Amino acid sequence: MNLLALDTSTEMATVALAVEGTIQSLEQNSVREHAKHLLPMIQTLLQTANTSWAALDGIVFGSGPGSFTGLRIACSIAKALAYTHSLPLFGVSSMDAIAHQTRMMLKSHASSKGILAILDARMQEVYWAYYPPGVKMATEIQVGSPHTVTVPENQPFVLAGWGLEAYQTQWSEALCAGITSQYSIAPNAHALIELVQTGEISATSAAKALPLYVRDQVAHIGEKRG
Repeated sequence: MNLLALDTSTEMATVALAVEGTIQSLEQNSVREHAKHLLPMIQTLLQTANTSWAALDGIVFGSGPGSFTGLRIACSIAKALAYTHSLPLFGVSSMDAIAHQTRMMLKSHASSKGILAILDARMQEVYWAYYPPGVKMATEIQVGSPHTVTVPENQPFVLAGWGLEAYQTQWSEALCAGITSQYSIAPNAHALIELVQTGEISATSAAKALPLYVRDQVAHIGEKRG
């Protein structure tokens, strides 16, 4: 599939383009300026790949959780592009992207371990989702204080995510006991494309696409998301 993806769930704005099996990407640290940078980044990728909108099969956006403003920007721009060019739209969880990037980075070394994906939720809280070995998509994303984060007992796992530094001293003793390694990883558009290419994420219409905010509720996500 030829896909264009964008993610602004953190201070990093990332855009990726998959054309004929090759994925190119750009990123920009653009706090409070995502809306300004996204469209020029997209145009640059299309021109570099010598690709037109007519060659694309879909638009992918990072649905969240993450920065509320960033999520609204990515969703709004993705919906506008999907409407304008009559393309299907795919929303991909930020947590799934972090877990996928972690697996790709560690490859076989992570196959026997779970992955705990974390994102800073501000207000002294974090978003988290636990992925048992072999599981690609989260069935539950939670939000709460760092000391409330839990994983299945006695299970070694990799801790990965964005904003971890602020909470290093706030994890529970039980959680720390299971951490085998940890990595600072922000969700990116390249990972969003790779997840859609697995065929496990369903397209939705631009009219139905919404950000996944999570805060104030526990989000349960179906096996196939639309």
